Amino acid sequence: MALNLPLGHHEDLLTIATAHARDVDALCLDVAAIVFPSATLSPSEATISAVSVKLLQLVRDIEVKLAGKAREPKTWPLLVRSGFLRETALVEFAMARVAEDKINDRLGEGQPVFVTKLLDHPDSQVADAAQILLAADSLHLRAEGRTFLNLTPELMYKSCWRVVAALEVSQGARSEDVIRSAHALIALYDEASTAPAAARKIVHFLKDELRGDLLNPATCGVHLFVAQLSAELNLEHDHILRIIDFESAVAFMILLAAMGITKAAALPILLDVRCQMLAPREAAIFEANYDRISRQDALNTVASWSASRLSLLTFGLK
Repeated sequence: MALNLPLGHHEDLLTIATAHARDVDALCLDVAAIVFPSATLSPSEATISAVSVKLLQLVRDIEVKLAGKAREPKTWPLLVRSGFLRETALVEFAMARVAEDKINDRLGEGQPVFVTKLLDHPDSQVADAAQILLAADSLHLRAEGRTFLNLTPELMYKSCWRVVAALEVSQGARSEDVIRSAHALIALYDEASTAPAAARKIVHFLKDELRGDLLNPATCGVHLFVAQLSAELNLEHDHILRIIDFESAVAFMILLAAMGITKAAALPILLDVRCQMLAPREAAIFEANYDRISRQDALNTVASWSASRLSLLTFGLK
């Protein structure tokens, strides 16, 4: 029986073989991750879905700025196949944004009361930073098409040019218009206008008598709370967000102990940012053991986490 089926130019033997040869290698990585997972707790379907949505939004928003609107981002399939969307730093960024959204949901809608009061602060550095923080939060929560504004400078640059490359591959030609748009987009990016940067500035310039308010996430908001922890513990903003929202609350308890926060003050913080995520077993662990942890032991433990995370983001898990 002759098989004279019509074939397109993308269906020749070499093209199909190359695609499957790539899958032979990729399948090893996928199976290894399933059979020998690196994490004790596997990510839930909800987490995987939320991270995928964040990455898709990011790619779509950059592509729209570079090449105009489309029903679906043209570059998404290419970026998936290239492995770029699996890069640890990019996945970390997406997971931190998911954590940030969930924490904000638990704290409730509306502008943080403490930040609003800082608009009238006598120090212009603090007042200006508070205005930037409120504006950045508003853009993050309400404006569409701006997910890339929260990227780090390194990720912004890398993501933008990867999308440019994918657009040119999909179009089959170099595009000077897209390149010019990329240069313009990168030139407009200002890290100082991001919420984490504004929060760091407030923490730096705020007088000591107001610092106690920074440890009340219900009134100061997630960014100032995290910025205060980051300044004291030398942990990155996104790292703290993920620890706060992690499946287990125990690591967050260690952060609070490292800050020297008393048991009585730590409990309402846990309830504010964790809510229903604080399991009965974890509440029992907190009740029985929190006062037994010395601040120095907690600080030493947190320092080791920082070193481990740097190794992960630089070299991957070993």
